[in-house]
This record gives sequence, C-alpha cells and structure tokens, in this order.
Amino acid sequence: MKQWETVLQFTQSGAANTFNVFLNKQGVVSRVIESRESLASAYLIQIQGQQDREKILAWAQEFQANPRADKFSQATWEAGEVYKGIKLPKPNFQLRQVIDKPFTSLIFVLCVVVFATSQIGFLDFWFQNLHIQPFSNLVENQQWWRLLGPNFLHFSFVHVAFNLLWWWLLGGKLEQTFGTLGLLLIFIAASLSANLGQLFFSGPNFGGMSGVVYALFGFIWWIGWLRPAWGIAMPKAYIGFLLFWIALGYLNVLPVNMANEAHLFGLIAGCVMAALVHIGSKKGAS
Repeated sequence: MKQWETVLQFTQSGAANTFNVFLNKQGVVSRVIESRESLASAYLIQIQGQQDREKILAWAQEFQANPRADKFSQATWEAGEVYKGIKLPKPNFQLRQVIDKPFTSLIFVLCVVVFATSQIGFLDFWFQNLHIQPFSNLVENQQWWRLLGPNFLHFSFVHVAFNLLWWWLLGGKLEQTFGTLGLLLIFIAASLSANLGQLFFSGPNFGGMSGVVYALFGFIWWIGWLRPAWGIAMPKAYIGFLLFWIALGYLNVLPVNMANEAHLFGLIAGCVMAALVHIGSKKGAS
C-alpha cells in the first residue's frame, strides 16, 4: 500500500482545502489532515506515491504568493467542470449537504414552499402576510417579520430558480465556513439593509431573495480580497456577471422590473460585514 507523505503545512483549513482541490484537479492524489501536535492546529497536505514533488512545491509557492489567482479559486467552485464564459454554477444537492447546511436548507425549502403554493392560488395570501410595509405601519402594528418577508416572495420560476441557485451556492459556502449562527446573522443584516433600502427608495411592492444574494456575493468577494489565506474567494467571472446584472437594472433595459436598491444595499451590506469581520479577526489575533 502506498504511503502518504506530507509536503506542505497550512495554518488555515480553508487555504489548505483550496490548494488540495486544485491539486486534485491537476491529477495529484492528495489529502488534507489536521495536526494538533502544537497549541494551534496545522493542516497538512499529503500526497501518495511517487508524484512530481517539485511541480507541487512550485504550485505551492505560486499559491502562497497569490491565493486569489483564478486557477485556484476557480477549482474550488467548479467541482471539476470546465468554466466557459458566463455560466451559472450547478448546485449539488445531497443529503449530507442538507444536514451540514441546516439554515441554508431551511431558507431554500421555505422559498420553494411559498412559491409552489403561490402557483396554486395562495399568492394573495402570502403577499398580504409577507410583503413589507411602510415603517410607520410596522411601528403601529408590530409586524416586524415583514422586514424579512420579501425574501420569500418570488413571482416567476426563473426568479426563484436564479435566486435559490445562488443562495444554495453562496449561503452554503458561508454556513460551512462560519457556521449556522454566522450565516443567520449575515442573513438578517443583509435582509434589513436590502429590504429597507428598497422600501425607502422605491416603495413596498417588491419581493425576492436577490438582495440577500448580493450581500453574500459582496461578503465573499471582499473576504477573498481582505483575507485570501482563508481560502474563500469569488471567481472574477462571477464578480463581473453579478456587477453587470446590477448595471443592467439601473440602465432600465430589461423587460422586467428589478429591485435595484435591494441589490445595491445588499451588496454594500455584504462588503461592510466582510470588512468588519476582517477588522475583528485582526484585533483577535493581536
């Protein structure tokens, strides 16, 4: 039986896993194991058998110099699929993932249930009970759940499919990295920013998860920029696509109405939260 040999050591699990996925895509038989021999955990990259050690070390030096390089971040997002142009990623639904990402799964299921029942006659019911209201009304009736309600309202199959695909991909990644409580806090902050921004600038008649999706996008984008060693990154093609989608909304060239302010305020909220996490982690390390 071939023996495993340690060739690299990382202090962050995210960085180790990112590099390991890249190696696997290059045909290298490798794995990540956690070592607790010291006070701080270390994450070891091990290879099996006689493989091109010099090439692996060269890739490692390149990764340490620029972990945000497309070829590394792309590998962790594409699950082996060659990326061509602007193409949405394919979500991979497995029971293990549902268990590992309970909050991501819960929100996904709630949106599906609301949309499915809306198609068989319950749209008015959901809209009357979930749509946001002017802030003065909320103060009077105390129905504060309406600040989150628009997230669950979708008005076409394309609308709900687009938002839930990104929610599963981005939300699931953040829940696995920062835990269920971390994603819950991001979700609430993103919802408040996106929905209140849309309410104040364009009124209460809107729905959709896209404001939250843009917050998750902004968070991952900026964390990848501010903390590349964490192994969380957004491929440049995805960044360009989502920013272009915001621009299209403001240019008013699309045949549908878009919640432009929800997108914008969600994006801003995600970037700000990433900056706060970055600052907080620096203080914690000092």
